[in-house]
Amino acid sequence: MIVLIECGLAGQVEKIRTPVDRRRPNVAYMQQNPLGTIPALRLSDETLLFDSPLICDYLLTLRPRPDLLPSAGRQRFDVLRRQAFADAMLDAILLWRQERIRPAAEQSAEIHAAYAIKASAALDRLDVDARTFAGAFDLGHIATGSALAYLDLRFPDMEWRHGRNGLAAWYRRFEDHPSARATRLTLD
Repeated sequence: MIVLIECGLAGQVEKIRTPVDRRRPNVAYMQQNPLGTIPALRLSDETLLFDSPLICDYLLTLRPRPDLLPSAGRQRFDVLRRQAFADAMLDAILLWRQERIRPAAEQSAEIHAAYAIKASAALDRLDVDARTFAGAFDLGHIATGSALAYLDLRFPDMEWRHGRNGLAAWYRRFEDHPSARATRLTLD
């Protein structure tokens, strides 16, 4: 949604809240999107795009924004590297969440510990990298901010800001960006 807003396309897309649950597949939604994944974007010709990086890339072909994704060179790959790192971190956090919502008797302490180590290492790396983020707002930053927003929503007990002052300060600035403010995650 942030990229839709940044590209000035939000008014051209119908947003449909779609419940998905790994334990209870949304069969009606899966008739349109066989994997039942979100986000997804259905084009006017009925083509279905899924996966945030693909959707963002498509939107940026409609409304190129070199500030969000440079067209070539080292800057482009720096943005894509940040985006891939944040997406991989979010993938790990989503898997950890799946473990956390299992019945307590079925949860694995080893799996919890492994994901906690991965999340902490990723956050520590982002804290170091945040020094280079400055005032830029690109796809890598959007993916990073989105992953941190998910942590705030689903892992409030993690207190990821503790000891990561650079990342915490950067995230406060990210949250103040109009498109991030307009798409703030909530449990409703």
